[in-house]
Amino acid sequence: MPRWLIPLLLLLAGALFPLALAPFFWWPLGLVSLAVLMAALQHNHTPRQAFVYTWLFSFAKFAVGVSWIYVSIHRFGGTPAPLAVLMVALFAGFLAIFPALVFALRQHLFGQTLAWLTLPVFWFLYEWLRGNFLTGFPWLFAGDAHLHSWLAGWAPIIGSYGISVLLVLSVTLLLEVWQRRCYALLAGLLVWPAGALLQPLEWTHITGSLNVSAVQGNIPQNLKWRPEMMDPTIGIYYDQTSQHWDSDLILWPETAVTKLLDQFRPAMNEIAAEALEHNTTVITGIAYRYPRGHELAGEFHNSIVAFGAGAGIYHKQQLVPFGEFVPFEQQIRGLIPFFDLEMSSFRHGPADQPLLKAAKGADTFLVAPFICYEIAYPQLVSRMAQQADFLVTVSNDAWFGDSLGPKQHMALAQMRALETGRWLLRATNTGITALVDHKGRLLERLPYEQRGTLSGSAEMRHGSTPYMQLGVWPLAIFSLLILGLAGWRRRRSQSFTEL
Repeated sequence: MPRWLIPLLLLLAGALFPLALAPFFWWPLGLVSLAVLMAALQHNHTPRQAFVYTWLFSFAKFAVGVSWIYVSIHRFGGTPAPLAVLMVALFAGFLAIFPALVFALRQHLFGQTLAWLTLPVFWFLYEWLRGNFLTGFPWLFAGDAHLHSWLAGWAPIIGSYGISVLLVLSVTLLLEVWQRRCYALLAGLLVWPAGALLQPLEWTHITGSLNVSAVQGNIPQNLKWRPEMMDPTIGIYYDQTSQHWDSDLILWPETAVTKLLDQFRPAMNEIAAEALEHNTTVITGIAYRYPRGHELAGEFHNSIVAFGAGAGIYHKQQLVPFGEFVPFEQQIRGLIPFFDLEMSSFRHGPADQPLLKAAKGADTFLVAPFICYEIAYPQLVSRMAQQADFLVTVSNDAWFGDSLGPKQHMALAQMRALETGRWLLRATNTGITALVDHKGRLLERLPYEQRGTLSGSAEMRHGSTPYMQLGVWPLAIFSLLILGLAGWRRRRSQSFTEL
């Protein structure tokens, strides 16, 4: 193959990768995409070559997969289109550095020794690093493409990280069989039918049920934060809510109320009294400001508050860079309008916050809340779900229009429900508002960009899936064993060469 053709194939393969994910779920294309990258990495000879190959693939993957960021930068951030395109390209190029460095390190340490095993291990290390470094960006994981395939049966056991490993291992096994005719390795592909056999298993048990509703206000993003819209917005959500007092829990979206909590409290107390009469818990996203006299007076949180028959407040832990806080704020504030978006100076919430409470008669259920981007974090959701009966997530994906972003976001919420064996209710401003069962199946959803309320009956569940109990430790131990074996094989090979 001509050398100039390899970069083009890698760019094409990377661009195909997002088609394996939501909303398409053409996961066979993901196998083809990964096969091109893995084949290239198995035939490179230097760390520099591994870096370049991986960077090209990953740049195309992120340029297509996170292209939805353009909508928020240009349409709502006021950035000129050419500059917005450049910013998306720079972001994709920056994200591509992570896998490029990881696979360059693999080449430096192990060369092609046991490449069919070390490549899946380093893919796991790369996804874990990207999901945790600084604030993390746990998006476009390979395993998330398999919400509906046989491999989905592994999600409650090893999570989406583990499915990524099985996926890449399947590809490298096939390449190894093709190149070396080691047909015994095909036994490794039994993980696919094994996943199908695992799907019917119930890892959690029912503790009760709640009639739930989620309100989709559909407030245009360019009007949402105007002062004259504050009271009308509350009126919209109250009117929708008052039609569903037969629900045990009613969920409003992220920052559904554009007043601060202390400003909203008089109206909230009135709604809470009415909700309590109907034994209903209302949960809404709202901004919280520390009061005067507090050491953090004037500082803000992006929060969720429960009132009526339930109670509790939660402050968002994982904030979106540039959306909810601005890194290097003093240096870049004011450079372009995008760095001065409304409500982009939030504080991180603490990790040890109590769960929200929802009531049904004499029973009280614990609700694990997640705000927007947080639902993408497998380990955060797994930890908070340990004591929870139910998951709720609120978002305002209107920032991204009807692009790939909201669909990918919804699928991530479904994967978290599958990993934890919990039902999940999602409320958004413009969509996707939905109810998801403990198998990750989307049961009900509202049409995009329409005002309405979704209602249904949700199971409350308790118990822990293996993934909730063990997290990524099995993958970490597997990785250490493979790396130890590969290191031993490489040293042994070098010793024979010296002789």
